Amino acid sequence: MLNNKFIFITGGNRGIGRGLVQNLSKNNNVIFSVRKKEKGEQVIKALSRPNLDYIIMDIDNKDSIRDAISIISSKYESIDILFNNAGILIPEYHLAAIETSERSILKTFQTNTLGPLRICKAIIPLMKNGGRIINISSGMGQLDEMEGGSTAYRLSKTALNALTKILSVELKNFKIKVNTICPGWVQTDMGGINAELSVREATEIIVKFSLAEEFPNGKFFKQGEEIPW
Repeated sequence: MLNNKFIFITGGNRGIGRGLVQNLSKNNNVIFSVRKKEKGEQVIKALSRPNLDYIIMDIDNKDSIRDAISIISSKYESIDILFNNAGILIPEYHLAAIETSERSILKTFQTNTLGPLRICKAIIPLMKNGGRIINISSGMGQLDEMEGGSTAYRLSKTALNALTKILSVELKNFKIKVNTICPGWVQTDMGGINAELSVREATEIIVKFSLAEEFPNGKFFKQGEEIPW
């Protein structure tokens, strides 16, 4: 497995993001984003690792992203791996398509789809020697097994999967590989306490895949196994 890499994780103060920060910072240099300073300080204090840093950033705000990446580029020469992890699930997520408001869909797209695209645009110039981008998606965005309900969330993740495929083609010549991962049903605020996997179990699988010597491009994975789009 790779180590001593410079890794940027969006949404690193809770859930899967926090699990990735904790796991990856054992042997790598990790920068993670939070919306509020106190959240970043809490993680830094809890883990107490010298190779850990945070940045205040709102992925819904272009100016916030620009300022955050500017700070990162002033402190670090390059980024090797990007995890687009930050995402939302709105309260009315369970609604059917004909019941879902356009406002809810646009709000979810703003964070779950456009957010990762904004981050990629900003961070790619720092991947000077190539790199890896891992988009944290969901099986709910998988067309092969699409069901009803959760319309806004499903659409946003299906679009994120499409973005993954597009970027994997466009960035190939820059030696940047892009993949999507569904972490499975995980015990987070979003997944609930009855989910199948703990955060530790889910992130261990993601880390093993992401740091492997051989890294694919333009694929969709769930718990380490490739799945159909």
